[in-house]
Amino acid sequence: MTRQNLFVRHDATRVRQRGVVLFIALIVMVALSLAAIALIRSVDTTNTVLGNLGFRQASILPANMAIEKAAAALFSDADILGAIRIPDHTVSALGENYFANRLGTDDARGVPGLLQKKSAFDGAGLQTLHDAKTHTDVRYVIERMCAGPGAPTVGNCDLLPPKINPGTTIGDTSIVLSNVPFYRVTVRVDGPQNTASFVQATLR
Repeated sequence: MTRQNLFVRHDATRVRQRGVVLFIALIVMVALSLAAIALIRSVDTTNTVLGNLGFRQASILPANMAIEKAAAALFSDADILGAIRIPDHTVSALGENYFANRLGTDDARGVPGLLQKKSAFDGAGLQTLHDAKTHTDVRYVIERMCAGPGAPTVGNCDLLPPKINPGTTIGDTSIVLSNVPFYRVTVRVDGPQNTASFVQATLR
């Protein structure tokens, strides 16, 4: 009789232990599932970031091409043929995407209004470059950093410093530097999957 009671008690204890193990196993499975979901999301985020970096790197070469084209249009020493396509810098030349004054339509990023939307650029009748190798469309705007068109006078084309010689070596701070305007080139590169990159350079 005593042996039977011991056997029954031992069997009941085993049943209770199996219930605890099942509960712990469920908790572990939930934890593993959450860890797997977090890992999948992390991998997806990493792939997205790497893809964006790849598109960004692919846009650098077309953007450089547009800046070189702008420099060749402005300066004879930047063109292989030595021909200036914008002979008069005091007048806008829309065929070369050139404006003789600063447009003044920049957003918080410093991007001119014509490049903020593709429709605005295309509607202005400006030139778009297409790179078949990278499947990108390149749009750029050249702005002369002057308040308005015309001759580069002190009151007109001094939008970028310096204007007056800050040196004190010769003791004369009234010397005015030669007024040579700067030219700002802003490039928008539209690549695959509706990606857009902006590059800006200053020429002189």
